[in-house]
Amino acid sequence: MKKKLIVGVAILIVVAASGIYYLTQSTGGEDYDTGLVEVGSIEKHIEETGEIASKNIRSYYGNGANEIENLYVEIGDTVNEGDLLVEYDNTIDLEIEKINKQIEALEATYNEAVSGADFEQINTAKLEIESIKNNLEYGKENLETIEELYENDAATEKEYKDAENRVEQLENQLAIAQNQYSLLVKGLSGNVRNRYEAEIEVLALSLKILEENKEKFNIYADFDGIITELDTFQGDMPMAGKKILEIQELNNLRAYGDFIVEDAVKIDKGMSVEIYNDDIDLRIENLQIEKIHPKAVSKLSELGIEQKRVTIEVNLPKDQKDLIIGSKITLKIKIDGKENILIVPEEAVYEKNEKTYVEILENGEAKETEVTTGIENDDYIEILEGLKEGQEVILE
Repeated sequence: MKKKLIVGVAILIVVAASGIYYLTQSTGGEDYDTGLVEVGSIEKHIEETGEIASKNIRSYYGNGANEIENLYVEIGDTVNEGDLLVEYDNTIDLEIEKINKQIEALEATYNEAVSGADFEQINTAKLEIESIKNNLEYGKENLETIEELYENDAATEKEYKDAENRVEQLENQLAIAQNQYSLLVKGLSGNVRNRYEAEIEVLALSLKILEENKEKFNIYADFDGIITELDTFQGDMPMAGKKILEIQELNNLRAYGDFIVEDAVKIDKGMSVEIYNDDIDLRIENLQIEKIHPKAVSKLSELGIEQKRVTIEVNLPKDQKDLIIGSKITLKIKIDGKENILIVPEEAVYEKNEKTYVEILENGEAKETEVTTGIENDDYIEILEGLKEGQEVILE
């Protein structure tokens, strides 16, 4: 019995020794982590964190001199273009009333000097002319602004045509008003008329200045949007330059990202972009770079390091319902890509003596092979020369 046990142990030793010999012969005594040379595709991306914001953002600031008499909005309110948002305390109305009293006094004096002439009609006509002139001046300035926005695809053709038509209408109104005024003063003495015109123009100019100053004490919405920031209250006297209000346009959202200059130079307008935020289950693909800002701006990184960065804008779909202004997102920009190419895992490639190599596994033995590489990303590297599809490469 003891003899049989010894023979059995001896057989096990022989089998174990044979297995070890086989393994060492077939793998050179080592176990390798390997991958295959295969045909596939590579996409090269640049990623950066960014934020969703509106293309149109308007900030309003305190003047440091007046209290807020009325505050008509709250944060989150939607507003329309031209809505009154904030009204500062001022004495402009009293000054306007003073000018109107001066006009009344002039009216009485003029009635005494001109018998038979309807001074009130003349006065009204003259004031109307000055009012139309003021509106025409503003209309022309607005047309120039809209034209510039239209040329930069920031305003629609309808908006441009409307502004153009508004100027034309005001020019026609001015011509009609001037004709009516000429008929009213036709029989008046030239000296009387000139004196009146000079005095009324001075008063009209004063009224214009007061009306313009009055507008400076009111804040109106520049476009349809939503109140995204509000940092003041009724009775407050905000410091000059302090931001008290912000409006963003809801239907014109963008994804913005600030890329370091070294990455920004690789980005071109029209490149494919994907944005995502896994925390809020947001992912939008097949977007494009809309705009690359022309100037690099110094910004501090999260580690407090100053870096030169370039802002990139990406248009977002207007019908996308789950976009929230201020949301943090990641912008993933495709800067290069190839399909149907020979690739190997990135870990398989290494450099030595200024040349590039991989190790292939042939008959259980590692064989160093020089290769020529092409495009690469964090996972794969393109092989231009040196390998064939199906070969097994050793991963470092």
